[in-house]
Amino acid sequence: MYTKKEKIILSVVCVLCIITASIGGVIAAKLSTGFTFGEEVALDSLDTPVADDGTINMLLMGVDEGGLRSDTMMLACINKETESINIISLPRDTRVSYGSNHGKLNAAVGIGMQEVKKGNLEEPEELTVQKVKQLTGLPVHYFMSVDFDGFKAIIDVLGGVDFEIPFHMKYDDPYQDLHIDLPAGMQHLDGEAAHDFVRFRQGNPGYKGYATGDLGRIEAQQKFIKALARQKLKPQYLLKAGQIFDVIKNYVRTNYTSKDLVKHLVIISKIDSENIDMIQLPGNAQTIGGVSYFLCDNAKMQELKDTVFMPTAE
Repeated sequence: MYTKKEKIILSVVCVLCIITASIGGVIAAKLSTGFTFGEEVALDSLDTPVADDGTINMLLMGVDEGGLRSDTMMLACINKETESINIISLPRDTRVSYGSNHGKLNAAVGIGMQEVKKGNLEEPEELTVQKVKQLTGLPVHYFMSVDFDGFKAIIDVLGGVDFEIPFHMKYDDPYQDLHIDLPAGMQHLDGEAAHDFVRFRQGNPGYKGYATGDLGRIEAQQKFIKALARQKLKPQYLLKAGQIFDVIKNYVRTNYTSKDLVKHLVIISKIDSENIDMIQLPGNAQTIGGVSYFLCDNAKMQELKDTVFMPTAE
């Protein structure tokens, strides 16, 4: 049963749309009008990109209305040497330490907000960035935090997405005014239907849900992202660039600027949708003290870091 509105894959959608709209003269026109990607936020925990390092890492966060939880977190790693993007999904229930206590990763932004009020942090996203760096061992150069209304608007601007719904998704939650009814099979999803798909986790009594809960939902979200990239990373969507940028800037908090995009144009314009790979943080689900957590497998994460994300040069 849902207890909050999840903001699923919104940041990834924004990044894909930025890539889609980045080829051609659109950027120059936007720069001339002082275009920004949203509310510009500087975080002390972020790393400075190294010019010859070959990687650009961006933390993508989908935050609920109150800004207390980031129920979607993905680290997108752009590799200019291999002309690829590896996106690692970070389960919201991942167990992390907060001082002498333990809690879930998705609570970091809310705890960060409390620390801001106490004067200990400048921005609420600082703590999430710190925890993601500790979990993955990877540098984080940029972040994007977005709201789910932008997701629906972007999908509609792009004309919807063709996607196969794996089973009849039926769920009703009057408390949240959430009503999902997506028949199984190939469908053309508009913004609202795509939103329903990425929020779905379990069904009403008598209807199916994901057998593995949030992990099953993450897998489904990754398939959706691949379909979105395959269908929308095409030159014809340059015509939608102005509308896409207008949507993005209304729903984003980020340190990523138009100047950064100009620097990265050569890299991202070479990336094919087939070179976008989705990876889940390695580990397993466990119940500790009556609380469900996802425990990161540190050894396997180190192996991923060494072989996939930051391979050592021969």
